[in-house]
Amino acid sequence: MGTSRMPGALRGRLGDDAATALLDMIDERHVEWKDDVMSAVAERFERRLAESVSELRVSLIREIHDGRVELLKWTVVMWVGQMTVLLGLLFRGR
Repeated sequence: MGTSRMPGALRGRLGDDAATALLDMIDERHVEWKDDVMSAVAERFERRLAESVSELRVSLIREIHDGRVELLKWTVVMWVGQMTVLLGLLFRGR
């Protein structure tokens, strides 16, 4: 890696070897920092994704339950209606 990214005055004061070492150290720290940030972001994303999936699961279960209750209610209403009509027809014919 060249020292061309470093200002000339600083490179002159440090010397080429020290300037190269400084840039290498900065690059290494930058890579470590980037890895730490990516790890933190990935953990946060996974946690939020797990929370969202859990909320979705609970919501879906509630919807299914409510749908079953609603279906059962309307099935009972339909059968009661059918029985009422059938009994009405039976007793009217007598």
